Amino acid sequence: MRIGLIFKFLFDKNIPLREKWWIILPAIYILSPIDLIPFPILGFSIIDDLVVLLFLLSMVKSKTQKYYGTQKQDDSIKKDIKDKTIIEDVDYEVDYDERE
Repeated sequence: MRIGLIFKFLFDKNIPLREKWWIILPAIYILSPIDLIPFPILGFSIIDDLVVLLFLLSMVKSKTQKYYGTQKQDDSIKKDIKDKTIIEDVDYEVDYDERE
């Protein structure tokens, strides 16, 4: 779902690089073996990775919604419907032809 949007976001030439860094840098940090909290200190070396992962997930959500959000799609659908003529309250009658 969002994974495809992440790649689309990162490879989209219309999106400035400064916006992409908010996704790239946390991903590099999570994948790198270097941690802010080293493993020997209380065994909590995974905490900094979890914090950065949560930050990364929130950035992915906000950035992809900003550029590919459903709000824009919903607005365009509503505009398309407003532009079309909608006929309501029509009386009709079905006339069956009895010839078979």
